[in-house]
Amino acid sequence: MCLPHRDQDPVMILYAHYYLASDLMYSNYKKLVDKSNKSGGLSQDDKVQLSIFFCTWIGFLAVTSEGFKKLIVRKLLKENRPNEFEELIPKADSLGKLMNTHKDDLRRFRNNVFHLRENTEDFERFIDSQPNRLEWAEKLQATLGEFFSLYRVISQVHYAINNRKEELLL
Repeated sequence: MCLPHRDQDPVMILYAHYYLASDLMYSNYKKLVDKSNKSGGLSQDDKVQLSIFFCTWIGFLAVTSEGFKKLIVRKLLKENRPNEFEELIPKADSLGKLMNTHKDDLRRFRNNVFHLRENTEDFERFIDSQPNRLEWAEKLQATLGEFFSLYRVISQVHYAINNRKEELLL
């Protein structure tokens, strides 16, 4: 089984175009949360940025999750990747279960971030309807990060072993 070129690999494209955006927005969101916790509050500008970072983080997290599902990653790993990628199947399975927990609310939230909205009900439903929804989103962010990190490591080893030096990230 041949691993596609790094720039043509749909998993790497999902990582580079959507997950990294999600991760950047999550990092910015967490910095402002930490700032608020240390100082006891935020300026009006920081509150606006916090909202932007939060919404964009969750929006890109939703897009990443939808892309992961659309790629049918479990099947892709099993049927369209070299054997060494099969070790990622349990991680892909657990990600699928984790994503399914709140997939509809996550999708509605994403729609309200990336499309004009008439009301804020889906935002409020995402935040208020389930306890620990924020913790779930943070766990999903971290678990996706772990999956992509492992996928990238296995890919790098494959590129090196197969003399695909132009694809190595040095």
